[in-house]
Amino acid sequence: MTTKKKTNPILTMKTETNNWYAMEIAKDSEGNATSGAEISIYDEIGGWGVTANDFIESLEALGEVSNIDLRISSPGGSIIEGNVIYNAIKRHPANVTVYIDGMAASMASVIAMAGDEIVMAENALLMIHNPWTVSIGDSEQLRKDADLMDKMKASIINAYSRSGYNAEELTALMDATTWFTAEEALAADFIDRIDGKLAMAASVADMAAIAAKASVTLPVEKMIASATAKLAGEIEIINSELASANDQLAKNAESISALQTERDLLNARIEEMNTEHKAEIEKAETATAQAVAAKAAELMALQTQEAIEEAAGDQNVKQFANQSEYWKAYNDQHPSEKHAWHQANKHLLQNL
Repeated sequence: MTTKKKTNPILTMKTETNNWYAMEIAKDSEGNATSGAEISIYDEIGGWGVTANDFIESLEALGEVSNIDLRISSPGGSIIEGNVIYNAIKRHPANVTVYIDGMAASMASVIAMAGDEIVMAENALLMIHNPWTVSIGDSEQLRKDADLMDKMKASIINAYSRSGYNAEELTALMDATTWFTAEEALAADFIDRIDGKLAMAASVADMAAIAAKASVTLPVEKMIASATAKLAGEIEIINSELASANDQLAKNAESISALQTERDLLNARIEEMNTEHKAEIEKAETATAQAVAAKAAELMALQTQEAIEEAAGDQNVKQFANQSEYWKAYNDQHPSEKHAWHQANKHLLQNL
């Protein structure tokens, strides 16, 4: 496993007050250096006397980093300096994510193509056009400069090849100086995704001032149209959500009314069941009382019968003083009843 060299998390950029780029090691929530880096290009490339060599020195000073976030809001600048930066980022071993925060115009759009992933703010702009220069000299010098511009154009077209356009289509778009909104850039495959959470890095006025330094004119009408369309879309979404919310409120009101009706029906049924239950309890109590009374009467009658039989037994004992009296009573019975009478009273003979 390779041990990564520790780097100073302090900004690794030139110390001039004015600079078109900045670099630093990314920090975690506790302020400790991580394996990532953050780079921003927020002005005219090659301005302030700061060159691509300065950029590369700062890039190398970052040390070994595994990922780089490159944030761009630039009107472009020097073609030569931009090409050097594009190639340096393209060959860097780190995974590079490019964020177009405001605009990536001219050479800045070429540098943006060096990213492994390109993310664009929903209100940002991307512009492609032909390379141009100011040339001084005789006709031969002008022809040489023109040939050089053609070769640079071919190089730039190669950088734009990640898009869905072929070389001929890209040539036509560059000839016309074409501005892309985030939606248009995504549709053309110049970028990988749109992030609505990204805020534009500068106001339109600030962007216009920066663009003017690079002789780039912002497509104000297109920007206004895009912003208007976006606002109209947001208003439509809000209106749709409001309508949906109103529909839901109406449904909720109906549901509440239905639930209240169901609640009233349930309460009425509970009251009815309570009344029925009370009647059943009273009926059961009455039946129980009657059964207890009947059983008591039965027991009382049984006790009375046993008392009578016991009294009759005593009388029988007194009645038969001897066996002669017993057999006399036996003979007094009807012939058909004698046997039964004897079976019922023969135990009395044992006491005579």
